[in-house]
Amino acid sequence: RVAYANDFDATKRRIYRALHPAGSAHLDGRPIAEVAAADIPACDLWTASFPCTDLSLAGARGGIHAGQSGAVWDLLRLLRQTPAMDGPRWVLFENVPGLLSSHGGRDLAALVSALNGAGFGVDMMRVSAIHFTPQSRPRLFLIATRLGDPAAPVRADPHALDPSDARPAAIIAAMRASPDLIWHARALPPLPAGRLTLGDIVERLPEDSPRWWPAERVEYFLAQVHPNHRPRLDTARDADAVTYVPAFRRVRAIEGVKRSVAELRFDGAAGCLRTPKGGSAIQILVRAGRGRVRVRHFTAAECMRLQGVEAEPPAGIGERDLLFALGDAVCVPAVRWVLDRLTGPAQAGAPARMASDADAPRRSAPASSMARAAS
Repeated sequence: RVAYANDFDATKRRIYRALHPAGSAHLDGRPIAEVAAADIPACDLWTASFPCTDLSLAGARGGIHAGQSGAVWDLLRLLRQTPAMDGPRWVLFENVPGLLSSHGGRDLAALVSALNGAGFGVDMMRVSAIHFTPQSRPRLFLIATRLGDPAAPVRADPHALDPSDARPAAIIAAMRASPDLIWHARALPPLPAGRLTLGDIVERLPEDSPRWWPAERVEYFLAQVHPNHRPRLDTARDADAVTYVPAFRRVRAIEGVKRSVAELRFDGAAGCLRTPKGGSAIQILVRAGRGRVRVRHFTAAECMRLQGVEAEPPAGIGERDLLFALGDAVCVPAVRWVLDRLTGPAQAGAPARMASDADAPRRSAPASSMARAAS
């Protein structure tokens, strides 16, 4: 069960309550900096997805001590202030893979050193949603296990590790760069092969749905398609079968001139969902085939499916608000896979106790992965 959840964003709290009607009692809306250790009940697991704003390759990369990403230090403060007998056995952090290289690896080393100082060894995994849903969304997971816990792995020698699906060479290189830190390295199975494509999750909207763009807007979009992608789109248009292709608008230099172009991907998966802070951040869905191209944006229901949320969009929540929360969320089955590495596959209804950050909708999450501990 979830014992505590925290998110200071009012809209995300509304979404959390809509997806988890029983969650109001344990949902704390204060900024994490205002939370005291005594406010968090005794829990087995703390999970936290702290802001990636200052770590993402797409941002200014101020680092883990800057701006919003620095919120992680308040979680570590709470961890240090919680007596071991009441503290968690595990702490799970999730963020973008850019954390590995932020400030030349120093930010990651500082975070792991702080976890070591709080009495935890750290394992790392890189898991993308694409192994579970048709969305490319690679994320870095840090699994901290309390030292001395019966479930704690033995201390790992980074130089003795070999790359694997979930622990690729970049992670091992980061571990080897800081060999004095206390690292763990669980035996990991191969990541599952993703079997779903966009065609499996898209809504079959009526041809007269207002979500489909009018002809003039489609023509404008087609004129923006990257020159390298247009031949493949034309081939898909002329095929007998229908193909669904995602697109993002980006600024690229084409023949020496910077302009907005639409970049398409043809591997059956969506690009990483983003928060809709601007028009270029909203992912576009192209349906091509049988001599026609139709274009629209992804629906909220489709984005929920891409994040593995087995629920319909909650009533009373605006689509843009829901898309914003989904852009910040983690993919439910990806988190489930990571958590299964702790104690074996989670059992529905198991009495796991955890503290959590509530910013991600996850109706379908198992008992041991439904929420998190810092915003």
